[in-house]
Amino acid sequence: MEKIKKALDNLVKRKDLTRKESFSVFKDLIDGKYGKLNDIYLGSFLASMQTKNPTKEEIAGLMDVVLRYDRVPLRVNKTERFCGIVGSGRDTIKTINISTAAAIVASGLGVKVVKNGCRSESSVSGTTDVLEELGVNIHAKSTDMIKSLEENNIGFFDAEPYFPKMFNEYVGKFPFINPLSYALSVASAVEFKRMIFGLSSSDTEFTASILKEMGFKFALVVQGSDEKGINHIDELSTLGKTKISEIKNGKIKTYYLYPKYVGLKNGKYSDIAQHKTNQENSLHLIKILLGKSNRNSIEIVALNAGALLYISEKEKTLKAGVGKALEYIYSGKAIKQLEKLIITSKGDLKKLEKYIRIAITKNGKDN
Repeated sequence: MEKIKKALDNLVKRKDLTRKESFSVFKDLIDGKYGKLNDIYLGSFLASMQTKNPTKEEIAGLMDVVLRYDRVPLRVNKTERFCGIVGSGRDTIKTINISTAAAIVASGLGVKVVKNGCRSESSVSGTTDVLEELGVNIHAKSTDMIKSLEENNIGFFDAEPYFPKMFNEYVGKFPFINPLSYALSVASAVEFKRMIFGLSSSDTEFTASILKEMGFKFALVVQGSDEKGINHIDELSTLGKTKISEIKNGKIKTYYLYPKYVGLKNGKYSDIAQHKTNQENSLHLIKILLGKSNRNSIEIVALNAGALLYISEKEKTLKAGVGKALEYIYSGKAIKQLEKLIITSKGDLKKLEKYIRIAITKNGKDN
């Protein structure tokens, strides 16, 4: 018990921990070493680190525990350029499922996309909610999802079975913002070193420095803005500018991207606003994949899919990636990618067919 007490004492005194110390203390905590006192110590540890302001070494130590100690890894071809697209959540404005649609589109263009699964905590529909509604078997065997990743370029992996200690000791217990927000966003059964990481906060440089510390090869840490630059989303935005910290070749550079830089027009928030029900959000996604949604919905998905093409090095520039994604969406072929995912996961294709019928019947480009 001396180790945790010493760590807490240092954090309260605003003394930084080393990466090794952070790892060692957190490992004991997710092992449940302190019995009935474990939750108290874990909460105090995270709160004290957050109050002090965590260093990149401290957060890297936490992430080492999650990704290198707790993770139950899946066997995949590690020579592949797997890419992830994740968000921190807590957007100040709520949108449709942009990253889910972007993952499907990019996979149809040859990018190996690993999509982490989670039910929404801060909005109506998370990735898991929408994919389940559309027929994907979210409880599919890992072998089926690996097959989908290999054959269809996309795999959906619910985090819980692959991070047992984290879900037992941490998840759902500590709702306050804490240093583990970084680790949980990239918690995937399949390791990837290329990623789009969306933030609702503006601290893209600090997050990029952590990802660099963790060995990410090519990543974009992004914060999108609305029309007035007041509210933010954890994706690349067509509403206003996007702040991007890019990690490539061991270096970090930060810049701002405006829609016109990649050949897009500024859009309205109302076009991409989250709907009241999971069913409405699911229908909106289907319309995008069919190329039948409003222009802004299609363009913001193309922007994020284009970013995946860029970090996977399928395209040399983000603008080229966006152009390729737009062409693919308007062809209507993207819906076939979702169909393949449903079939490979042994899901319910009838659910998808129902939504396609509704989308075609209404033929609405209003959402």
